[in-house]
Amino acid sequence: MILAGFFQTVEFFVIAALVAAAAVAYMCMPRSRGEAVLHTIGGELLEGDDSAPGNTDDCGEIQIEVRDDGAVVLTRTGIGGITTSGAVSLAATVTGFDMHIEERRTRGFSDDPLASSARFVLDFLAPDWYHVRYSYGDGSEFCSFQLHVRPGIKMRRRIRR
Repeated sequence: MILAGFFQTVEFFVIAALVAAAAVAYMCMPRSRGEAVLHTIGGELLEGDDSAPGNTDDCGEIQIEVRDDGAVVLTRTGIGGITTSGAVSLAATVTGFDMHIEERRTRGFSDDPLASSARFVLDFLAPDWYHVRYSYGDGSEFCSFQLHVRPGIKMRRRIRR
């Protein structure tokens, strides 16, 4: 009889509200993504004229192919202003299954031929789905996509301003 009266007291409802708030807070906690790992990848510059067909919003594109050995070959087109004596590299930060790729450029000597594209090999990815954000400079040129690392996968994504 005394126990039945406890369920109608203010103290019971305060304790019940605290337990409910703790359960909601626990369910809303973000899951652990793991540590961030930075990979720096040097690119191979491919010679050619980089003159786009007059569209000033055209920032090029990314072509992705997953080889049979599981390595991802990323080809970046539209890298205007870079000569073959320059350099293009990627800083890929992988946190769990989220990857942020930042492109870095060095122009090169002005007397050398222009480079039309750069090729990179990413051989550190597990065969799984990744959320990828690719950006250049201050982030004004970017694209985002999902990548399934599985042999035979090919895709193209336009880079936007």
